Amino acid sequence: MNEIELVKILSELGHITRLSIYKLIMKYGSDGITIGEIGRQLSIAPSTLNFHLNRLVDAGIINQKKNGREVNCSANIDNLNKAINLLTSECCSETNQNGYPPLNEQGVSNEKNAHSSISR
Repeated sequence: MNEIELVKILSELGHITRLSIYKLIMKYGSDGITIGEIGRQLSIAPSTLNFHLNRLVDAGIINQKKNGREVNCSANIDNLNKAINLLTSECCSETNQNGYPPLNEQGVSNEKNAHSSISR
């Protein structure tokens, strides 16, 4: 992940509708949720939803998979974790604090008690 990709992710999640869509999709894990169900749950018109989903797909933080006539959306947690890791990679580098250890694919730190001196 580079800073240009990070800016794109943050920019897309900085829009309240896209953030709501992303948060809903994340609730469904790797199984995902259909586009139609996203629209129903969030009361978003199909054309508007399509626009916002395309932006999230282009940013690389959701995946879409066609299943017959339906399209399932799932969160690309790996790319979100890469963005978080880039954001926190230099945390506390100018201090004597521990900083943040990188997150793995499940969003879990591999280091125990590494955040003891910093609250997230």
